[in-house]
Amino acid sequence: MNVHGAKQMNLPQKLLILSLLTVFFSIIPISEAHILIIANGDNTTPESYQVVKETAEVLKSRGFEVLELYGENATMKNILKGMYNADAVIYAGHGVFIEGNYDGAGGIATPPFGIVGSDGIIWGVDSKMQEGNSGKSYDAPFKKNIPVILFGACFSSGWVGNNEVSNPTESIKSFSDMFTRWGANYYATAYSRKYQGREIVDVVALFLNGANTWGDVNNKNYGLTITQSENYQGQLIWHNNHGYNAFVGNWSGRFPKAGQTTPYNETAAEEWYQGTIPTPSTELSNLEVDGSNLNIEQLLYEFLAWINYIINSILQGDNINTVNISLS
Repeated sequence: MNVHGAKQMNLPQKLLILSLLTVFFSIIPISEAHILIIANGDNTTPESYQVVKETAEVLKSRGFEVLELYGENATMKNILKGMYNADAVIYAGHGVFIEGNYDGAGGIATPPFGIVGSDGIIWGVDSKMQEGNSGKSYDAPFKKNIPVILFGACFSSGWVGNNEVSNPTESIKSFSDMFTRWGANYYATAYSRKYQGREIVDVVALFLNGANTWGDVNNKNYGLTITQSENYQGQLIWHNNHGYNAFVGNWSGRFPKAGQTTPYNETAAEEWYQGTIPTPSTELSNLEVDGSNLNIEQLLYEFLAWINYIINSILQGDNINTVNISLS
């Protein structure tokens, strides 16, 4: 359909626009997205492993791309790499502490806390992920606003076995920091729920049953709805008194759709782990355009505005001025 008064592009003009779009999509990477599921790193949590294994099977049957790390495959390196560009992370296993920082009987729990891999512990230290007791520290490389779900991990919701620690809010805040500092929505739970005959992580079942956001999940989690919160160090920690679930983050956050997920890109993850490409949350954040520091959103805006200017100039028959974009 031709719009009255619109100027038609000739072949060279169409080729120029096609070339510009090709350049644009070649410099802006197509985003990977997968669900990372980690369980039973030390082979001592078979019950929670079974629940998240069933969760993985359900997600795969629904078309989700899932990276599964179980047992000996759940090394510290593989866990960290698996988080690269992940759209969701589900962990089932022990939550651990440093000896002497908790009395084992409901006393005060002092950070750091960690998650267990088959060859060591990933500690949350100063909001970073430290590989082992003295290894390198990493910024979490997953996407912002993703769900991070800890299933049955001690300290993650303020409980250790049958004992609630005496400072649950502080413990939840400290455990969640290594995830929420990088934009994740953190949910700790000890509950499972039937979904199509399979016992899976409760909040995942609620999302698959149609809940749109974390707030929607919470409202539909009858009998387990979190209604209480406490401001701790400037962060709202949602946790009912003596409750086994906890939330830290944005209630409007969502679980990804199956169509948004793609296979795990191990090559890119390895390059990130080796430090040859940046953590996604900081990628391109220091680029300069015409001498001004811009974040990625600003950069994309400037680039699209430039393309729009060129296309309009072609349609209007104007001369196109060269625009220099310097990246440093």
